[in-house]
Amino acid sequence: MSVIRIGRNQDCDLVLDSPLVSRYHAELEVGAEGAWLRDLESANGTFVGGRRVSQAQLRAGQGLYLANVHLIFDGQRLSEDGAHSAVGIEVEDVCFRPPTASRMLLDHISFSVRPGQFVALVGTSGAGKSTLMSLLLGQQAPTQGGVLINGQSSFAHQEQFRHLIGFVPQDDIVHRVLPVEAALDYAARLRLPADTSLEERQRRVEIAMTTMELGHRREVAISRLSGGERKRVSMAAELLTEPSLLFLDEPTSGLDPGMEKKTMQLLSRLCRQGRTVVLITHATQNIVLCDQVALLAPGGRLVYYGPPRDALEFFEVPDFAEIYLEIGSAESGVVWQKRFNKVRPEAELHPAPAATGAAQAAARLPWGTSWRQWWVLCQRYSHQILADRSNLMIMALQAPLIGLVLSLLFDPHLYDLRQISGEVSYPIKEGPTLLFLLVVSCLFFGSINSCREIVKELPILRRERLVNLRLLPYFLSKVAVLSLIGAMQAALLLAIVQLRIPLHLPTLELQLMLLAFLIAAAVGGTLLGLMLSCLAGSAEQSSSLVSVLLILQLSLSGAFIKPEQMLPALRWISCVSISRWTFAGVGSVAGLNARFMELKMGWITSDFYLPMKPLWGLIFPLLGIHAAIAVAALRWREGQSER
Repeated sequence: MSVIRIGRNQDCDLVLDSPLVSRYHAELEVGAEGAWLRDLESANGTFVGGRRVSQAQLRAGQGLYLANVHLIFDGQRLSEDGAHSAVGIEVEDVCFRPPTASRMLLDHISFSVRPGQFVALVGTSGAGKSTLMSLLLGQQAPTQGGVLINGQSSFAHQEQFRHLIGFVPQDDIVHRVLPVEAALDYAARLRLPADTSLEERQRRVEIAMTTMELGHRREVAISRLSGGERKRVSMAAELLTEPSLLFLDEPTSGLDPGMEKKTMQLLSRLCRQGRTVVLITHATQNIVLCDQVALLAPGGRLVYYGPPRDALEFFEVPDFAEIYLEIGSAESGVVWQKRFNKVRPEAELHPAPAATGAAQAAARLPWGTSWRQWWVLCQRYSHQILADRSNLMIMALQAPLIGLVLSLLFDPHLYDLRQISGEVSYPIKEGPTLLFLLVVSCLFFGSINSCREIVKELPILRRERLVNLRLLPYFLSKVAVLSLIGAMQAALLLAIVQLRIPLHLPTLELQLMLLAFLIAAAVGGTLLGLMLSCLAGSAEQSSSLVSVLLILQLSLSGAFIKPEQMLPALRWISCVSISRWTFAGVGSVAGLNARFMELKMGWITSDFYLPMKPLWGLIFPLLGIHAAIAVAALRWREGQSER
C-alpha cells in the first residue's frame, strides 16, 4: 500500500500552493482494496462528489476539490487539473420567481461566462441584477433552469464552491475604525487555515494591498479613506484567499469618474491574471473595459449579451445612456428580448434541466476552529473599541459621572448601623434606593454599550458567514468583550460610591459578592442590548428601544411595587427580569431587612430574605435564557437578511 500526503507544506508528496489548503490537508492510500482519500481535519475541507467528506473511496478519472484546488485521480495518484484552475459559468434558461411573488423576477436567461472573462450585469433599477447575482453565487436556487460553475450546480454545491468565490457587496465588508493593514490581517486570520504562519499571512496581506494599490495607506483608518479606496480594501480582503471567481455588487457606485475608471482597470487587470470577474454596475462610461455585458430589462429579461461595443450597434444608439431609454419599460423589454433571441446563436438558447438536489448544509467545523474564531473575533472587537476614540471616551466616563452623582445625592452615613437605634434621623429607607440605582446603572451600561453592535455590522457578518464564520463564536465574542467592559464599569461605579458612602460590609467576601451581582446586572443588560441589536432595523432604532427596555426593567424589579402585589401576568414576567433578582442579590448582601427590622419597614421587598446560593441558582439560568433568546434573534435576523 502506498500513502501519498497532500498539503501546502513542502515535505508533502503532493504540494499544493494555495492559501486555503492546510499544511497537511489529506492522505491518499492506494492498495489492493482500492484507493481511499482521508481528510486530515483540514480547515477548508475535502470535497468528493460535491460533498465535504472525512474519507471517500476514489475511482480512476474522478475529480475532487481540496479547498479551492481541483484534482484528478488517475487510478494511482492525484494531479492538479489545469482545466479547472480557471472558472467558467453557464446560465441556462434560468427563471426565478420567489414563492410569495406573483411574477417572474428573471425570465428565461441564458449566457456563458468563459474563464478569465470580465462581465458586467447592466440594466434599469428593478431589472433583476441583484437577484441574478444571488443565483450565480448559489445563495438561491432558480425556479427553472440551472446555474453551473465548471459544470456543477452553484446552488447544490455552494459549500464546495465557496472557496472558489470572492464576493464584494455594496456595503463595506471591513470595519471602518481599523487601519487598512490591521483590518486585512484580521480577515486573513479568519479566512486562512490555522496553520498559516505569521510570515505567510503577512505576505498574503502585502500581496493583496499591493494588487489593490493600497500599500501607501496601510496605517490609515479605513474611515479616512475615499470611497474608491474603501471599496478596494473590501476587494483586497477577498483577494487574500486568491479566489478564481470574483463577484462585485456596484463597486463603482458613488465614485468620481477618475476613481471609477481606475477601479474598472484594476478589475480588468485581475482578469488578465486568470480570474473571472462579474460585476453589477449602473455606470457605463468605462463599460468598454469589460469583455462581455449582459443587459437586463424590467421583468428580468435578457435583451443583450455580448461585447460592449457591439451593443451600441445592436440597439442602433450612439451611447449606453440611450440603451437605458430603449429598454426602460416592461413592454419594450419583451420586444428587445425577442429581437435578441432571433440573432443570438441557437446553441445559447437550449434549456438545461432545473438544478436538483438540496443545497449542501455547511459542514461542521472542528471545535478548535470555533475557539480560534472566537479568540480572533475578541481581539478584533477589542481593537475596534480602542480605535474608536470618541465612543471609548463616552464609555470611560459613564461610571465615574454616574458614581459621582450618586455619591453626592445620598447622605454619607446612609448605611451606618447606628441609624437603627434612632441616633441619626436621616430617612433610612433611602438605603434600598441607592442599591437599586446601582443595579439600574449597571443594566444601563450593558444595554447601551451593546444595543448597536450587531445591527451596525450586518453586511460584514453576512459576508463572513458565507466564507466560514460560525454564528456562536461571533456572538460570544461580543458577549465576552462587552461583559468585561461592563464588569470594569460596575467595579468603578461601586468603588466611587463607596468612597463617600461606605456600605459597612464586614468581610471581603461580601464586598465581592455585591460586585458580582452588579456585574450580573451588566451582563444581563449586555444580552438584552444584543437582543435588541438583532431585532432592530437600524442602529438608531436599537438605541431608541433601550429606553423602553430599561423602563420595563425598572417597573418589574420589585423596587416600587412588591411582586406579590402585581397582576399575575406581570408577576410571572418579573420572574424573568434580571433587574429583580440582581436587586434582590445586592439587598440580601447588604442585609437590608436585618438592618432595618426594628423600624418594621414593610415596604422592603421579601426578595431581600433570599439566601445567596438560591439567588445565583436563579440568575445563572436566567442569563443563559437571555443568551439563548439573543442567539435565536441573531439566527432569525440572518435568515431575514438572506431573503
